[in-house]
Amino acid sequence: MEIKELQQIGEEVYKNKPSAYQHKGDMELLEWHIEAMNNLIKAGRIHYINPTLTDAEILSIVILEGFGSSQLIQTPLYDPTKLNALKKALIENLDSALKKVPANTHSVLYANDGYLRYDYKVGDIFTVMGFFTSSKDDFDNATQIKWVIKPLPQSKTKAHEIYRIYNHGDNLPFPEWQVEFERGTRFKITDIKKENGYDVIHIEELP
Repeated sequence: MEIKELQQIGEEVYKNKPSAYQHKGDMELLEWHIEAMNNLIKAGRIHYINPTLTDAEILSIVILEGFGSSQLIQTPLYDPTKLNALKKALIENLDSALKKVPANTHSVLYANDGYLRYDYKVGDIFTVMGFFTSSKDDFDNATQIKWVIKPLPQSKTKAHEIYRIYNHGDNLPFPEWQVEFERGTRFKITDIKKENGYDVIHIEELP
């Protein structure tokens, strides 16, 4: 899929909704991220390590790591009433992009807050319906939950090192080194500890 096709889908979805083109509207966010992607490409910060990656797939990664992830990609996966043809296309492009990104090679991954649960206990098995964002680095900046994740081996994991395509914050002292789990990944809680006023939840990825 080409970027122009995504734009045409959006124009059709929002043809009678001018608010979508206003500040923080869906089309405004889409166009902002397209411009951001083009600037990143010009600056040499997008790495086409897989030549089959399309610009639409790259855009889905940029949106995931940018400011439109929740609105354009994640929220519709938890609330089907928010899903439309544009968001469906972005989600499907992210699905296909992750398949082309190298599988995770790190033995432990970390996530601060992000996916939140409130009735967890050791032994629970749960499925993350959206994309689960983690990092190879422990930034230790949680406010509610710190996730310590044991992924499956590289040949079996659903986690992908998207920082190899675009490392958000690579121009700052602390890049994010994001590793993204495919949507629908299952996990098991193996331990829960209290630390600095928040829960540290140890989970392992399940096949």
